[in-house]
Amino acid sequence: MKIQILTPTPAELDRLLAIWLQGNLDAHPFIPASYWQGMAPTVATQLPQATLYVARNDSGILGFAGLQGTDIAGIFVARDSRDQRVGHALMTRLQADYDQLSLSVYTANARASRFYRQHGFQAQPAVVDPETQQLDQCMTWTRA
Repeated sequence: MKIQILTPTPAELDRLLAIWLQGNLDAHPFIPASYWQGMAPTVATQLPQATLYVARNDSGILGFAGLQGTDIAGIFVARDSRDQRVGHALMTRLQADYDQLSLSVYTANARASRFYRQHGFQAQPAVVDPETQQLDQCMTWTRA
């Protein structure tokens, strides 16, 4: 698997957006699907402005991480590539390239919270996200 920083072509942008949408629908069953579907146009305009780390193999894009500065907007892995350490590879690369990182995760997304804790992230007290009414937790990581 190769990880590269990418400025997406329109076709790659479509693939990243599809991975983003499916990832959110799968990871957040506690939020109506219409919320994520409604956010897709905004995300489509934000993706080209983010720093994108893309994991790929000969078959294509497996997943990606999007950053705004040192804030991880998300790590998303294609459904058929999950549980194959793609997310781990992306996080390992981010932690090699940055001295500190932060992100937000819904507390109801136990799998993501566990993943970030396994990578050394520390959780801050949760607050209610006014858009979704879900508990949202900031997590931070600093190189030791």
